Amino acid sequence: MLTDLRPETPGTYFDRLTEETAINGRGMTDYDLPAAPHERTPLLVRRCLAYMCACLRKAQEEFRDTQVKAYVSLSFADTEEALLTSNVTFCTPLPDVRPCIPELEAVTDAAVAEISLEDCPAWS
Repeated sequence: MLTDLRPETPGTYFDRLTEETAINGRGMTDYDLPAAPHERTPLLVRRCLAYMCACLRKAQEEFRDTQVKAYVSLSFADTEEALLTSNVTFCTPLPDVRPCIPELEAVTDAAVAEISLEDCPAWS
């Protein structure tokens, strides 16, 4: 899955983290979801978790990468409707590269989770 998301022509990036987040970051498809928060939220979260776990499993199967992390964020769109939206980004933590989201616990404008393959249930 992750290899399918790579652009045809790679760009020039400042560092590896910038490259990974540009290639591996995706807004979760939500145009087909209802607008009402009580209906939209569980569907969007479930969709994010299923996609993220499938990609983490694929990274392990195809690349033997067990260190890759998924970063899932939920926030309200800056539009009149202010619908809940989500993004999923994948990065492999490296000792010489800054974290994907520095000070993750300090993020206040979105709900953000860092998830590893071990966090994914076997049934998803």
